[in-house]
Amino acid sequence: MAQFLRTATPDGDWRSFRFTHALVPDITLTESLIYQIQDTIGVLLLDIQYSSAGCKEAKTINSGDEGVLIYHAEKIRVYKDAVAFLPGDAVYWNGVQGGNVTNVYSSGGIWIGICVWPAAITDPTVIIDMKGEVGLWIRTEP
Repeated sequence: MAQFLRTATPDGDWRSFRFTHALVPDITLTESLIYQIQDTIGVLLLDIQYSSAGCKEAKTINSGDEGVLIYHAEKIRVYKDAVAFLPGDAVYWNGVQGGNVTNVYSSGGIWIGICVWPAAITDPTVIIDMKGEVGLWIRTEP
């Protein structure tokens, strides 16, 4: 029987755009953290590079560099505050460039999606269904 190699996520719903970093004030953007680019919130994606020792290198971009922002993802892992998440919980970003997410609404929090997998208080990340393109339209708890 033939062996098949799957090279793409079947039926995955991911949306992104390429941009040139021109945020004011000028900050260094770090891969895998959440940022607001113009009116859209998303996770920064950069090419993966490894050191000669085989360790993944931390990636950043500075003013004038290009990056890719994933703003809509069916399932994406993001960094979170020290709170427990359950599937169906609303997910809020604190509005700070490079900040974490929480499921506790507070003033200035921006709704960016829902939790799709449980996460304990001690887990550093949570898997969410992200809707970063609508986050800025919703400034109050949905």
